[in-house]
Amino acid sequence: MDETRPKQQAGVGLPQKVSGFYREFKTEMKKVTYPGRKETVSTTAVVIVTVLVIVLFLGLVDYGLGRIVYSVLNF
Repeated sequence: MDETRPKQQAGVGLPQKVSGFYREFKTEMKKVTYPGRKETVSTTAVVIVTVLVIVLFLGLVDYGLGRIVYSVLNF
């Protein structure tokens, strides 16, 4: 018999599996650390600035390509 395989638990039904999962979930959630207000505000500011820079860049590229297409089609 192959001993490297994990042994399957005999007779473990769905309620026991769900209960075990929930117990492990609660244990892992106790280990979670959430960011403080200062870190949340600073990372939110970084995201907003990054989005604005990308919007500006894509807007300029769209405008430039639109002008090129317009000039080619109206040649």
